[in-house]
Amino acid sequence: MSTGKKGIETVLKKLPTKSRFQFFSLFVFLSFTFWASTKLSKQYQLVQPFAVVWNDVPKGIVLSNTPAQIKMTLKASGVEILWYRLFKNKVTLSLEDLDIASNAKVLSLEDQYFDLQEQLFGGTEVLQITPSLFPVEYSKREAKKLPIRANIDLMFRPGYLGAEKAQLTPDSVVVMGPKNILDTLTTISTEQFKAMDVHQNINQKIALEQLNGLEFDQGTTQLSWTVLPYSEKTFSIALEVQNLPEGVKVKLFPPEATLRATLPLSLLSTVQPGDFALGVNFNAIEQESTETLEVQLLKQPPAVKKIIWEPQRVNFLIRR
Repeated sequence: MSTGKKGIETVLKKLPTKSRFQFFSLFVFLSFTFWASTKLSKQYQLVQPFAVVWNDVPKGIVLSNTPAQIKMTLKASGVEILWYRLFKNKVTLSLEDLDIASNAKVLSLEDQYFDLQEQLFGGTEVLQITPSLFPVEYSKREAKKLPIRANIDLMFRPGYLGAEKAQLTPDSVVVMGPKNILDTLTTISTEQFKAMDVHQNINQKIALEQLNGLEFDQGTTQLSWTVLPYSEKTFSIALEVQNLPEGVKVKLFPPEATLRATLPLSLLSTVQPGDFALGVNFNAIEQESTETLEVQLLKQPPAVKKIIWEPQRVNFLIRR
């Protein structure tokens, strides 16, 4: 046991003391700092990629969403190179000199040499720009007026419905963008408007759904919809025969139909059976060679929301 203890004590004595370890760490730190300072202060030559941010974009064109990048051969210090790699990795290019009138799609970067040089550190020298002629992807902007389509999801309270149709103000919008995109569009949709337990008039501003590469002359529309209490009323309607030839009589079985109409509560007492008309078309007998005739709605009041009638088809007997 004593021999083991003596061995451990010998090893511990050979280890550096705390003060020696701190001195050694300081020496290592100073050595590394001196080495890094020496390396970073030297001049190097390298090819550095930069993302392009476009400036002075001409009116009437839409740039492609494809990220643009150029490469520059630089002569710079190690500190500057480190900064370019970590942080300053974007440059701005101007499209002011791009001749869109002649459909030019190539930009000379040599003409922007001094502008690029000014965006870098003072100790950096630009040796080469690649490519010297940069392809610019763009489409000419056109305009098209399109109707607005309301994207709504409503749940009415039982006994309530929207009168007529929802109104949009404005009901159309001027859309600007590339022709190849505009040609695919027939309407512009609003963002979804969702409401539950609707029992009052709707008057809501709704934003238009944004589409990549397109701009609108206005970004919203006003949704207006009158909401009324509705009820159902049942009528007995005598069936008419349309296109009946002279000297021919047709008897229908049954001669009447039961019609159920959903209409505003305020009009419930004013709408009468004579405001509706149901009938059959005599021509269908010869055209379809049928044994029954379809009952069709011939007339209805404008304020009625929903109409259901029975029967849908009737038997007939022809008398000449």
